Amino acid sequence: MNKIISDKWLSNIVGKPVYELKEFETNLKQNDLPSGEIFIWTKIPVDNIDKLVCLQKLGFYIVDTNVQFSLSDKISIKNKLNLRFANSSDESELRVLASNAFKYNRFNKDPNISNEIASKIKEEWVGNFFLGKRGKWMIIIEDNSNITGFLQLISKNQNTIVIDLIAIDEKNRGKGLAKEMISYAYENCLKKDGTIEVGTQIANTPSIKLYSKLSFHMNSASYVLHMHKK
Repeated sequence: MNKIISDKWLSNIVGKPVYELKEFETNLKQNDLPSGEIFIWTKIPVDNIDKLVCLQKLGFYIVDTNVQFSLSDKISIKNKLNLRFANSSDESELRVLASNAFKYNRFNKDPNISNEIASKIKEEWVGNFFLGKRGKWMIIIEDNSNITGFLQLISKNQNTIVIDLIAIDEKNRGKGLAKEMISYAYENCLKKDGTIEVGTQIANTPSIKLYSKLSFHMNSASYVLHMHKK
């Protein structure tokens, strides 16, 4: 049985109907998909070759290989930098940082999505936090009252939090700021013996090195596929 979900939020940014293909069988056909000019995407485990072949025959293409990590051990570092939870006055500065910080995600890698739209998606993603529509916590790190990085987090359940977005201003990368924010999250957003989960792109080697260094363990990998149907 096929399950296709409309994404009105993303549709408004992209400028055409956007759908997520959540569940489908390997006999999926073009007439099973919504008609007209649309953008549709899905995610499948990397070992499900039958579904991959089915999607590629329909015109889907891989834009990302997403790897999932988890951490169940406390990160033992002493926060030396200026970290705090975000407040409403930080929104405009965080929007600017988000619009410029990402280049490995599926929207930036899709040749059929402009860089302008890809940046707008991340900017509005952060905006949704301040509207109370996405995320439970936003941690920021400052230098001389300027925000140099942020960590947006989702509460998955009582014992698990998920890193939804993490970004560092380009000129401040490589200074351990991400590690500081993740440590702060573990101390302030999790109960004892909780777990942090995160997904990143296989092409994002700096992130993979970071999570590996912090003792995150890789749990799974998925292909993310897009199709722009006319």
